[in-house]
Amino acid sequence: MPVRSFHGFASRYSAMPLRLACAVLAASAVLLASGCSSALSTLAGGQALPFSNAQQAEQNAREKTDLDKRRAALEEVYEKYIKIIANSKEGSKFIDRARFAAAQLQKELVVPGGANYDRATQLLDDVIASNPTGYLAARARSEKAAIRANREAIQTARSRIDNTPDDASDEQWAETLGAILSLADSYESLGDYETAISEYERMMEIADRRSKKANDVFYRKAAEAQFKIGNIYFYRYFDYADGWPEFDKLRQDYPLSDQAKEAESILRDADKALQLIKEEQDYIRTVANKKALDYLKAGRDVTPYEIYGAAGEQAAQAYLRSARLWEKPPLVNRVYAIKNYRAITRQLWSESFVAGDAAFQIGRLYQDNGDYLKALDAYEEMFDRFPHSIWHNLAIYNRAVCYETIREFELAYREYKAAAGFGTDETFYRAAEQKVRQFEQDEDGDGYKFYQEQQHGASDRDKDSYPGSVKPMGEEPADDGLAAQ
Repeated sequence: MPVRSFHGFASRYSAMPLRLACAVLAASAVLLASGCSSALSTLAGGQALPFSNAQQAEQNAREKTDLDKRRAALEEVYEKYIKIIANSKEGSKFIDRARFAAAQLQKELVVPGGANYDRATQLLDDVIASNPTGYLAARARSEKAAIRANREAIQTARSRIDNTPDDASDEQWAETLGAILSLADSYESLGDYETAISEYERMMEIADRRSKKANDVFYRKAAEAQFKIGNIYFYRYFDYADGWPEFDKLRQDYPLSDQAKEAESILRDADKALQLIKEEQDYIRTVANKKALDYLKAGRDVTPYEIYGAAGEQAAQAYLRSARLWEKPPLVNRVYAIKNYRAITRQLWSESFVAGDAAFQIGRLYQDNGDYLKALDAYEEMFDRFPHSIWHNLAIYNRAVCYETIREFELAYREYKAAAGFGTDETFYRAAEQKVRQFEQDEDGDGYKFYQEQQHGASDRDKDSYPGSVKPMGEEPADDGLAAQ
């Protein structure tokens, strides 16, 4: 059976790509100095600056490739969010966003004995109690349900594993491996990647011992576990230096598996993408004034010309190409894509055409990832700093979609109406125009339009349900079929 060698492996996908991955990430740390982002924040409110700083600190923490340093930095970010909560009045603009962000981190920051899910659940309960019919409350309910479901799945899986007899048959061991897989998947879903990796490794070790011939059921289960480990490093940690050998082990130890072919494709395409990114960063390094970048990182005002001289346009295009390579398969690294786009908006804002493009892409990436509040912040920054962006009209429509998703229907109606007003040449015109018609309906004839009813949690199908009608606290908002659409 395959013997897993954690060190000293050799193949055409070994040392060279590892050095390449390390070189790319090291260069990124030097070149992508974002500077003092809070000074450019478009957020407003009493805790706007601390919240903006906390968000940027979280972004910076997630860019760290050393997992211990990343964890320590995220712990500091968690304390920033807790401080914002403590210093905010109930019902203030950022308190629930800080609570939700802190809950997410509390799930992720695993301590001996597991993550603090009870503390995460309490923070989510506070979000729900603060505004029961709001968007964040709906997300908090979903998060609580996911935590509960995964913890129950963990208990069920552990019970099945613990009851495996010493003299279990191959069929029983196959069922036990399925339980270990369920256990590891649940930990991964919760964000406890360390425990997930440990369980996948246990699954692989048992499967290797039970496998009697190549490509039997145990061979395939071991390959599946190895593939999932590589996926965590590549797509959860974005740690290519540690993820590369995990995929390479799969290719070497389980060459007959379907996952080995997929890993081969990932490594080949990642090699090409990282090489192209390195070439772009090597060029930027040759034209960038490092001292000026250091000044920018320290919070001093530095002009694009002081950093890049006459090569500003070329540097902006290099960042743009890097960002697009980061965001598409096989890397799918939104963190580094956003960082490259943000380097343009922070360091090369005078290249207004490219900077306006980059500012839009930041909002789009957040929106595609379901981070609608961050997307709205990013679009707001684009409108404020790059109002003539080529993506201005599409950003209006995207903002309408975000507002509707977070149940800000009056703002969504305003934006849909503006988007529809751009004319039939726009690709989104038909969708925007249909939304305007839908939002202006008054199906129950009570004098309130659909968007007004939805804004206040009322129904447009019931005359006795209208803005201002008495509703019990904590009741779910009326849907009127909107979610299905």
